Amino acid sequence: MRLINKTPSTSLQINSIFKGVVWALIITIMLGVLLSLILQYTPLSEGLLSGFSIFIFFISMLLGALIAAHSAGCKGLFHGLSTSLLYFVLMIAAGLLCVPTAISLGFALKRFSLCLVSGVVGGIIGIGLSTK
Repeated sequence: MRLINKTPSTSLQINSIFKGVVWALIITIMLGVLLSLILQYTPLSEGLLSGFSIFIFFISMLLGALIAAHSAGCKGLFHGLSTSLLYFVLMIAAGLLCVPTAISLGFALKRFSLCLVSGVVGGIIGIGLSTK
């Protein structure tokens, strides 16, 4: 019986990172629409919006990092962190374009810490699920 060596490439896979970022953006939009429907058709208070936005931000980055690491099949931490950092930069840039005064240093630091955690956890889970 002949074994085929299927070792993953050990280089950075930009396509996997972009795939993760695109999925993170899609997940953000889907969860945002779901949240708006929930707030519209239930008696939940809009005061919960801040907590929900943090949840959506974290879950989107986590799943994007997971998808990127799984797609790459190697260097899960690197691909996961790269994906979440790129997503973070895009979200901060979009926030600065829309409402420049709404982003403070404290806000950015909290989101950055979520970015690091979600990138690491998503990368580890994604590489664990990888079959490459």
